[in-house]
Amino acid sequence: MTKISRRSFLSASVLATIGLPMIVPKTVFGRDGNVPPSERVTMGLIGCGSHGAGWNLQLMFNNPLQQVVAVCDVDKNYLNNTQKKVNDFYSKKSDKTYKGCDKYEDFRDLINRKDIDAVDIVTPDHWHVILSVYAMKAGKDVICEKPTLTIKEGRILSDVQKTTQRVYQTASENRSVDVYQQMVNLTRNGHLGEIRRIKVILPKGSITNRDPMKRQTNFSVTEIPKHIDYEKWSGPAPILPFIPARHHYNWRWNFAYSGGVLTDWGSHLVNIAQWALNTDDTGPIEGQAKKWSLPPFDDVWNTAETFNIEYKYKNGIVLEVFTENPSTEAVKIEGTKGWILSRGWRQPLRASDEKLLQIKFDNSTPTNTNYGRPESTVLAKDKSWAGGEHIDFSLCVKSQKPCYYTAECGHRNHTIAHIGNISMLLGGAKLTWNPDKEIFEGDRAEEANKHFCANREQREPWTLDKIGSWLNVG
Repeated sequence: MTKISRRSFLSASVLATIGLPMIVPKTVFGRDGNVPPSERVTMGLIGCGSHGAGWNLQLMFNNPLQQVVAVCDVDKNYLNNTQKKVNDFYSKKSDKTYKGCDKYEDFRDLINRKDIDAVDIVTPDHWHVILSVYAMKAGKDVICEKPTLTIKEGRILSDVQKTTQRVYQTASENRSVDVYQQMVNLTRNGHLGEIRRIKVILPKGSITNRDPMKRQTNFSVTEIPKHIDYEKWSGPAPILPFIPARHHYNWRWNFAYSGGVLTDWGSHLVNIAQWALNTDDTGPIEGQAKKWSLPPFDDVWNTAETFNIEYKYKNGIVLEVFTENPSTEAVKIEGTKGWILSRGWRQPLRASDEKLLQIKFDNSTPTNTNYGRPESTVLAKDKSWAGGEHIDFSLCVKSQKPCYYTAECGHRNHTIAHIGNISMLLGGAKLTWNPDKEIFEGDRAEEANKHFCANREQREPWTLDKIGSWLNVG
């Protein structure tokens, strides 16, 4: 009987679902045509909030190459609800080998499990790098939400990925979405001529009007709920008074835990600009905030609500990142021969010439936009498969090829947002950035290199240098 290893198997059922043929020995399938348990990537989910137990968990349920076997959270209510959700889902399957979903309040107990292949990290931003580095050193492949908290942490993350050779996916579905692939292909194949400017439009403010989860109005200091381990939730960040409006979801509007709209949405859309310019391993050489609105730093939400930041690349291309209104996100690429625009989240493209929209690209298009795996960057016609980061990740775990949004790609992309935040917090300073040495140079360089968005201390005992003591090598 032919044996297909977990690391080399590519599921024909997945490829067929997304419209691509693949010849795979019949022995890898169960009698019902599904992927057998022995060939699935066993997943541990760390972070059971709305994005973890909602978006990410559903994508793993939809992906027959993944199976969730453990969940972890410091909020017992979230943890219990997510464990039940996982068990309810798999109990409806005919798979009698599934032993149930385990739950953990301490991430170390989950990561140290030898039977878990990979972890999905969906925590607040200040935990991303520590957990990712720990998981990779423990031998796990990692798919982690964006962004990094600082420039230095991003560099450490990418270096550890290269040293450990673990598969790492910066979680964003955009590189699997057809409209963004078309933008990249048109740009990198010369159909827009020489690129002059890219405009990235992000939602204005804390987008509190778009989702009930963001309408928390209790800005008072309260007692810490008994079901929340606030010490572990805070982790490497300082222990601040517990304020509901600064906790679940809304942590992203406070610099202690994140970088606001610029890092949150910028990670999705600036990444399209970087991809189109083929600058995934580098970045701009200048960055300056032209306009911005920052709340007082001691406010519960203290990140920028509006801004206009201009970056310049070595070849003269200008990247403009700005907010417009609470419900707008867009990318526009302008060249000497025309422009291409995606206005609205994954909406159909507009162009200076309708003929640009009719140009077809196939898997042989020489852009290397999919890192050699055409099957992983095709948007599924079945919308339940939207969010191709998990499709791409599971295929890469099995093939051990790089994901389409690597740790290095994510780090370089997040660095652009950090440069913008530093410029705003330094009063609109024009900053010179050396993307090779990854340091600021010239005027205001000393302040910028010491800024907390570039590097900051981590609160004991939740620090990178403690990871070695957490590893269970037995």
